[in-house]
Amino acid sequence: MEKVKIEIEYNEYGCPIIEPEGQPNLSFRLDSPNELYIEGNQDGLRLLAKALLGMAEYDGNESYHIHLDELYKINNANKTFTISKSK
Repeated sequence: MEKVKIEIEYNEYGCPIIEPEGQPNLSFRLDSPNELYIEGNQDGLRLLAKALLGMAEYDGNESYHIHLDELYKINNANKTFTISKSK
């Protein structure tokens, strides 16, 4: 079984630094009120994984969140894609 290692760097405030690599493409849709479908190329899915792990390990201000759509322009469908952490 092949293992993948994902490294996440944090800035001086403890916020994850999520740098896109390659040409990430990521989008989502709601097929029904109970079904979320996420689709992306390899670079987009890796960026999402880094963002999720970065937020999971973030231990700072509760209001911090990541707008993947605005920061990385990876969602061509013009939908909001925000990740935040709850306590």
